[in-house]
Formats: sequence, C-alpha cells, structure tokens
Amino acid sequence: MLLFQEIRRRMRHLVAPLFWLVLTVYFGYHAVNGERGLRRLFELKQEIQIASQVAEEIALRRAEMEKKVRQLSPQSIDVDTLEESARTLLNMGQEGDYVILDTAE
Repeated sequence: MLLFQEIRRRMRHLVAPLFWLVLTVYFGYHAVNGERGLRRLFELKQEIQIASQVAEEIALRRAEMEKKVRQLSPQSIDVDTLEESARTLLNMGQEGDYVILDTAE
C-alpha cells in the first residue's frame, strides 16, 4: 500500500512536465513537417524558382515571335523574312538550295 502511494505521489510531479514535453514535441514536429511547416516552405521556394525560369524562357520565345511579326508588318517588311516564310509555308525551294530544317521548336 505504501508503495502505491509513493508511486502516485511521484507521478503527480511528472504529469505536468510530461504533458508540456509532449505538447512541445507535437507542435515542433508540425512546425517542421506540417502543411505550412519549414519543409513545405523550402518546397514552395523551389517551385517558385522553377516557375520563374519557365516564365523567363516563355518571355524570350515571345520576344522572338514578336520580332518576327514586326518584320512581317506592312510598314517594315523584310524581304528575306518574307521569302523564308513563303518558302516554308509553300514547301518550295529553288534548284541548288540547301534546306536545313530547324526542329528546335
């Protein structure tokens, strides 16, 4: 009987610190691995970096396309660009022409 009372008395002194320890571990775990934790923050930063690189590539491609469109406008028509476009669309060339296909697009 005396042993149970001693155990019960010591357990009273351990309950509060144990509770706070468990609570701290719980919130600490979720601060790192949770839906809005540090790990997710690093993942989002990486996704943003990849998306900004893709946006830069798209902006460069758009600038190239806009340049081609400006060259084909009636105000400033470039004969070489017009001829290149016509030959590409009509799939025609002259005898002695060398055709180099650009498959980068």
